Amino acid sequence: MPVLFEFRTEARPDNGTIEVYDSDATVPNSDALVASMENVVAGTGTQIYLYSLQGTAPAEILVHVWDGPVPADPAWAAEDERAVVLDTPTGSVVIRAFTPHIAGCFDLPRPGLYEGRVSWKGREAAEAQQNSLLAQLGTPEGQFDSEEVFAAHRQVLESYRIDLWWAAESEDEEEDED
Repeated sequence: MPVLFEFRTEARPDNGTIEVYDSDATVPNSDALVASMENVVAGTGTQIYLYSLQGTAPAEILVHVWDGPVPADPAWAAEDERAVVLDTPTGSVVIRAFTPHIAGCFDLPRPGLYEGRVSWKGREAAEAQQNSLLAQLGTPEGQFDSEEVFAAHRQVLESYRIDLWWAAESEDEEEDED
């Protein structure tokens, strides 16, 4: 099945967190944030939280929208995955990471309730890169040339893939029709 829409960006996690949400869902949800720390991915319906083990290097975010449910792509070699639901009454999605930085914004093919999965790889490698950065910054040489040390530790090692497919009208759209 061909992909209907693809979006790719990089986002530097804010305290380990990357948010993917409907453009009208701007109030953070503490319960979902805590759940993402335990499960890597958690959501509220209109928001998906991705939890990284680091906060110094960008992570790649890849979004695929499909015409219907698709199996996981074995060629992507994900470490694990979680099922997600993203309710987008506006059809406009925002990816935010380092506050107040917006890493990306895109319009889905249509507003509504999307089901899907988030898979990931490279979380431990990115955490090891951050630990190496912090260790080097703790040395006199690292403190003297901190810009070069930071530049050497900005490799994108961590990736999140979000596969979505339209499932139904948005809950907000259904309420508006009544």
